[in-house]
Amino acid sequence: WFQPWPYEALFSVGKKFMKDVSLGSEAVRAVIESFLPFSFTQVNDMANKFRQVERRHVYTTPKSFLELLKLYSTLLASKRLDANNAIERLATGLQKLRETAEAVTRIEADLKVSLEEADHKRSVAEGIADVVSKEKAIVEVETAKA
Repeated sequence: WFQPWPYEALFSVGKKFMKDVSLGSEAVRAVIESFLPFSFTQVNDMANKFRQVERRHVYTTPKSFLELLKLYSTLLASKRLDANNAIERLATGLQKLRETAEAVTRIEADLKVSLEEADHKRSVAEGIADVVSKEKAIVEVETAKA
């Protein structure tokens, strides 16, 4: 009922349908274009073994091969979209990390300045406290005399 397509016909049809799909380099394109008909012939071989073992028929038609090509193109587009979304998400994360690192650097610099100011104010306060304690001692001495 269905005559199997020869490998060369599968290869030719696959090459025609995949010409508009971006597959990267020519070496990658050649490997993919030769794998698709190979995989389809392997499915035909397994269908024959299945028929011999299970006595049930599984039909693969030219339409099945065209559906395989369409499925490959659809999955490739979907996976590329997923990969691009992941790349964008990682780039955004890296940008946020850079911004956070810059913010931490600014905060550290501000903290250093604040600590220096606080240290200076503490020194001034200690100086004032020494003066006040000396004056208090003088007042206490004079109060005791009075």
